[in-house]
Amino acid sequence: MAEKETFKQSMQRLDDIIALLDKNEIELEEAIHLFEEGLHLIKNCDKQLTNFESRMQELLTKEGEEMENEEV
Repeated sequence: MAEKETFKQSMQRLDDIIALLDKNEIELEEAIHLFEEGLHLIKNCDKQLTNFESRMQELLTKEGEEMENEEV
């Protein structure tokens, strides 16, 4: 089973794909394959960002509650 890519790895691969597509030197079939891979990576990055955002909100809420309890 393949290891899940980190956000940084996914973004680097997206940069690589964009560079390849920008060169306009690849066959159409390969360009379509790269485009599909890029869409998949974007979807996964968006999901990771949403998860990161949720986690940060949870941590901030928890920290705020702890600070309120300390003030009482």
